[in-house]
Amino acid sequence: MSIKKKTLKSGIKYSFTLRYKDIYGNTKQYTSKGYNTKREAELEEAKFRIKIQEKKTSFTNITFNDVYQEYIEYKSKLVKLQTLNKIKELSKYLQPLMDVKVNDLDLATYNKFNLYVDKEGYSVNHKNKILNLLKSLVNYSHKYYNTSDTILTFIENYKEVNPFKKEMQFFTYEEFLKFESVIDELDYKTFFEALYYLGLRQGEACSLTWSDIDFNKSEVSINKTITTKLKGQLYTISSPKTKKSNRVLPIPKKLLESLKTMKLNAKKKKYFKETWFVFGDELPFRETTIQVRKNKYCKLAGVKQIRIHDFRHSCASFLIQNGASIVLVSKYLGHSKISITLDTYTHLYENELKKVSSLIDTL
Repeated sequence: MSIKKKTLKSGIKYSFTLRYKDIYGNTKQYTSKGYNTKREAELEEAKFRIKIQEKKTSFTNITFNDVYQEYIEYKSKLVKLQTLNKIKELSKYLQPLMDVKVNDLDLATYNKFNLYVDKEGYSVNHKNKILNLLKSLVNYSHKYYNTSDTILTFIENYKEVNPFKKEMQFFTYEEFLKFESVIDELDYKTFFEALYYLGLRQGEACSLTWSDIDFNKSEVSINKTITTKLKGQLYTISSPKTKKSNRVLPIPKKLLESLKTMKLNAKKKKYFKETWFVFGDELPFRETTIQVRKNKYCKLAGVKQIRIHDFRHSCASFLIQNGASIVLVSKYLGHSKISITLDTYTHLYENELKKVSSLIDTL
């Protein structure tokens, strides 16, 4: 026992100080209040020890739902709201396991769950996201509650039957000119020009404000992203995807002229501010509206339907076909690593590889 006796003006008091490890493995120290008798202090210390032990042993009964609730609270302090919502959306696929105790997730139970996920017809990528969330919960529980993580040995990601990635879609320069030729609205025409010539992600383009554009230097600062898909919110602005996504890009003359005309039109509106969105005004373009417009323009122009993100791929293709190095393309697109650019666009550099071979043959 660690009972301490102390003489105070109010009389003699007995207390205890106890060092222990919490559920996270951190050393804690607790000092009790003063009690009138040594026996009373001893009983309270015993109760406190039992309470600590009960907390530790109760973790054997923790369920996946218990872990998930704490995990989502933990992640809310670390990730963007969009990412958090994606985790919440994925969690519904774990419903068959939510009432299962983490320590009871044996191979038989996991196999039943695995069959359930497999037969629903989800894509391989989607099924792997579900499994990754499950693994995250198991790891979290093991780290903070010392529950078993043996099941991780048996969890293997799904693999594509055809391991080759589908060829990405992109517009050639000629196709893009046909596409933009049918757009009679300056703001949407300029929006798609920004995607194609600057290689912006949709959220980066939609988040641009007039204060981000330096017309004197013909530069635009990419420093944030936006989404209008979150329920209950008109839009949500957050930091770019990666640190290197923060970048300053030169604006091509064609795009610059369109932006200048747009700003002149915007300044005619009442209450105009530099903080207004370039593509919108007080509110940004909605992502669903952009999708509808894109589909409409593709049909009118008689060109293939590509995704909004494929305009970014189109920009990369345009740069590569015109001799841009992989380093320049990576910096221009704001990739976090050159390896990402190389992995994504290796096939577009095949002609460059042939040139290297021809160069060696001339030596």
